[in-house]
Amino acid sequence: MSIPKELEQVMKLRGGSVLGKKTILKSDHFPGCQNKRLSPQIDGAPNYRQADSLRVHGVAIPTIVGIHNVLKHIGAQKGGKAHVLWINLREEPVVYINGRPFVLRDVERPFSNLEYTGINRDRVEQMEARLKEDILLEAARYGNKILVTDELPDGQMVDQWERVSCDSVKTPLEVYEELQVEGYLVDYERVPITDEKSPKELDFDIVVNKISQADISTEVVFNCQMGRGRTTTGMVIATLAYLNRIGASGSVVSLFILLYLMI
Repeated sequence: MSIPKELEQVMKLRGGSVLGKKTILKSDHFPGCQNKRLSPQIDGAPNYRQADSLRVHGVAIPTIVGIHNVLKHIGAQKGGKAHVLWINLREEPVVYINGRPFVLRDVERPFSNLEYTGINRDRVEQMEARLKEDILLEAARYGNKILVTDELPDGQMVDQWERVSCDSVKTPLEVYEELQVEGYLVDYERVPITDEKSPKELDFDIVVNKISQADISTEVVFNCQMGRGRTTTGMVIATLAYLNRIGASGSVVSLFILLYLMI
């Protein structure tokens, strides 16, 4: 990743508690992240899907507009009839800038997630709150602009300035709290799981407990970054918990597991 000298200097001067030296804010959405075979395709919510005939859904990390669109699709908008339990499985610090999700990455490894194996909800949300503070403090030095990184269709990275304000930088928790104030029927949970690894036993128990405590008519939505690995794992767990609650037979459970493995 070749970086112009002046932009490289910006990164070297970074001194935030989370947005530190040689870190970048990379856009979570990139060309080709949408699986074209999935239907319906919801604007701002790549790889949305629902388990057939079950109240279990999965999606890549959506834009703020995408979250609205998913909730409206399910029927959990203000005055709607559905209630959603949204479980975010990201362990990486994420922040929304002007409605788009950005993730913290190492400038030398922009395509690799930073791993925080074992991190809990409180710690990752504290990191996101500090990341927001770092962004606003840095932007104040550059005319209320922050340097972010986008990915082009050919896989090249491009750095650009994004204008920000106190109202345009939000943590995921703040986004869902605002949705609740707007009347959306959604509860938000964060269960950090490392990408491409099995959830720890404690994480498995937390997901099962959250689902079991919800009303059986609740629609459960999972997201990770791409809406694939961790999200599919969450959907399998939710399906097993749901089938157990309704007393499904072992053969039905086995069939659903096979269907998930084919995704």
